Amino acid sequence: MLTASCKNEKEQQPVEETQEQLDARTISQSDIASIRYTEFELSQDAYKAVIDWQKFQELETQVDLIKKGDLNFFKGERLIVKTFFSEFRTEMPVTLQTKEILARITALDTKAQKLNSLLTISNIDKSEQLEAIKEFLITVSNLKLQINKKLEFEKNNIQKPE
Repeated sequence: MLTASCKNEKEQQPVEETQEQLDARTISQSDIASIRYTEFELSQDAYKAVIDWQKFQELETQVDLIKKGDLNFFKGERLIVKTFFSEFRTEMPVTLQTKEILARITALDTKAQKLNSLLTISNIDKSEQLEAIKEFLITVSNLKLQINKKLEFEKNNIQKPE
C-alpha cells in the first residue's frame, strides 16, 4: 500500500509590529519620569568623600542615563554588570566602609542584577521592568542617604566626658 500526501505548508509571513505595540513594550524617558520615590542627594561632605571614587561617579552617570530612558548598560551582558559592582565595592574609600553602607551596596548589586535580568529577557512585561527600575533607583537613593548619615554622624560626634 502506498500513501501519498501533498505538502501543505503555509508560507510564513513576517509579523510586523505596529508602532503602538512597540511603544507598549518600550520604556521611555516619560515612563521613568513618572516613577515616584524619594530621591536623596549627597550632602556637601558626602560629595567630597566620593569625588575620587570613580565607580561611584560611573554609577551616577548610569542613573542619569536611566532617567533619560537609556537602559543600554543594564540591557548589556550580565558579566559587565557583575564586574562593575564587584569593582564598585573594592574601589570604595576606606572611610566609607561601614556595615550599613556595605549592606546598601549589596542591596544595590542585587537590584542591578535583577534589573539586568528583567531587561535582557524579551517577554517580561513593561510594568515589571519599570518596577525593577524603581527598586534600583530607590536603592541608589538609600545608599546616598546612608553615606550622608555616616558623615553627618561623624561631624556631629561630640566627645563624651570621661
